[in-house]
Amino acid sequence: MEEESLMKKVLLVGTGGIGTTFVDLLVPALERIALDTEITLMDGDVVEASNLGHQRFTQEQIGMYKVSALSSRHTERGGHVKLIPITENLRTAEQLLGYDLVVVCVDRPEPRRLVHALDVPWIDLRCSGDGWMILSSDSDRELVEQMTPDHQPMSCQVEGALDAGNLEFGFSVAGTFGAQWLVQNLRGRSGPVQSMGSLTYGGFEFPKQQKKTAEVKA
Repeated sequence: MEEESLMKKVLLVGTGGIGTTFVDLLVPALERIALDTEITLMDGDVVEASNLGHQRFTQEQIGMYKVSALSSRHTERGGHVKLIPITENLRTAEQLLGYDLVVVCVDRPEPRRLVHALDVPWIDLRCSGDGWMILSSDSDRELVEQMTPDHQPMSCQVEGALDAGNLEFGFSVAGTFGAQWLVQNLRGRSGPVQSMGSLTYGGFEFPKQQKKTAEVKA
C-alpha cells in the first residue's frame, strides 16, 4: 500500500503521432528502470486509415478508440507502468484534477491553454511536418501565451503532404522530447524546458520577450 501511494499520476492528452511515439518510447523505458507510474491516456478519437504511417497504429486497429488500441499494446510489458484509457477529449479544467504531471500533444489551442493554467509541471508537445515546438511549465509565461494563438485544428502532416508521398517526422522528435522530460521529472531531475526546430533546417530561436520595466521620469 505504501509503494502504491508513491506512484506518480501522469496525464497524456492526445494519442496521435506525438502521443503514440511518446508512449511507445516511455513504457519500455519505465519498465526497464522500474519507475512505478500511472499514465492516463485521454483522447476521444478512433483510429482511421488516414492515421496509419505517422501514428503508431495498425490496420487491424482501425475503428478502435486510439487510447484503447495504444494501451492494449503495452498490457503485457510488466508491473511498473499502469495505463488507463479514457475515451474523451479535454474540454474543462476539472478533467485535469488529480495528476502530478501533464503532457499535452493535441492540435488545438483550447486544451493547450487549459494545461498551461495548471500549477503542476506540464509539457506541451507540438509539430508540423518535419518541425517541432516544445514548451513547458518552466517556459516564460508570456512566450507560452504568444506561441499559443487561436487557430483551426492542424494535422502533424502539412496539408497535401501525404497525398504527395511526403510523410515527415517532426512528430517523432516531439514525442522523444516528451519522453525525456517525463523520465527526468519522475526522477526528480531537470528535463528539457523548450525547443523549436526542423529536421531539415536545424534549431530555431524563440521570439525574445521584452522585460517589463517601469519608466522612471526625472
